[in-house]
Amino acid sequence: MEAQAVRFKDEMAGQILRAVVRQEVAAVLEELEGRGLRRDPVGVDREAGLTAGVDPYALVPFAERVLQEEGGPLHVRVLAERMYRLGFRHRRPPKYRDQLERSLNSLASPSQHPEIFERVGPRTLALRG
Repeated sequence: MEAQAVRFKDEMAGQILRAVVRQEVAAVLEELEGRGLRRDPVGVDREAGLTAGVDPYALVPFAERVLQEEGGPLHVRVLAERMYRLGFRHRRPPKYRDQLERSLNSLASPSQHPEIFERVGPRTLALRG
């Protein structure tokens, strides 16, 4: 019984430590952004004006607006690059380097937003219409 209690305490300590590290990393990244340093690999092109009035953290409206402005289907890699360039932000640091691409690829699945997006090819999305 004592071994289980020690193991449980170790697991809890690990979870707490991971949460603290995530919070600290997020705070440092926000501070760096405030100083003008970007964490996104692509520069932000706010002059394009495509995303005026769209929450930079809202995945679905942001992707929908970019696809509307492009006027046709886009591969998720291209769509993600354009979204970053236009100012899209993650609420939390992404778990994977290609997290946005993974999220975009799932938008047309039946459990997500098939009424808005449709898959027209491998990892290629278009607006349903």
